Amino acid sequence: MHGNEPCGGEALGRIASAFENRELEPAKGTIFLIHANLEATSQGRRNTPKGDDLNRLWDFGFAETLRQEAWGYEHHRVLELREVLGDLDIFLDLHSAATPTPPFGVSNGEASIDDIAKQVGISFLVQSWYGLADKVIIGFLKLAGVPALSVECGSHGDPEIVETAHGIAMNFLRATGAIEDGTKTNGNEVRTVHVVETITKPSDEFGFGCPWQGFQQLEPGTLVGRDRVTEIRVSRPCYAVLPNEDVEVGHDVIYLAVDT
Repeated sequence: MHGNEPCGGEALGRIASAFENRELEPAKGTIFLIHANLEATSQGRRNTPKGDDLNRLWDFGFAETLRQEAWGYEHHRVLELREVLGDLDIFLDLHSAATPTPPFGVSNGEASIDDIAKQVGISFLVQSWYGLADKVIIGFLKLAGVPALSVECGSHGDPEIVETAHGIAMNFLRATGAIEDGTKTNGNEVRTVHVVETITKPSDEFGFGCPWQGFQQLEPGTLVGRDRVTEIRVSRPCYAVLPNEDVEVGHDVIYLAVDT
């Protein structure tokens, strides 16, 4: 989905090789292994220079507000993927984060996806995400009635990130019955949360109060960050989700989640 998050593509490449070498066989149905953003991956960028974040285009609003001559690679790619994904039975989307985080999933709540999510090897499950539901791929799939799970496997720089992504993908295939390789899924304890607030970067001067990590617990009154004009503190116990101050002004800098 994002070109600077290669763990998913590398994990799927390993799985594809296992199928090609007959080390794995589908137990039922057809398994699609899709590298969503090949062009951005080849450039090592989140998205292509003339394109946009592929995981913020799934409301397809650009088709009415942006003239086609101004579309980048991601605008064309999201329309190509739409033709395939809406017919799936179930879906897994793999990501990595800018800062250290325990593996966590975001479900779209369709059918039994939450039960499956708890078998893949994550520590937290986000069951709703304020502000993003209509723009991301699992939101589109919810409208199509397709159970879907996005997983942040860890940080970009984690030396074990590909192993983690591969293990999560394999557990997903096992939990859905797509493969039967004699290995049990990872049924560790998973805490469920809701994202209740999205904080966007107010200025170039904005910085965090300290270097937050994913799912670090924040107590009421904790300083999230400040610039010369704005100071942001949390009002209730919550978790820091996907903190990343290295974003452009107006983009999401951190999300706050609470227990269900």
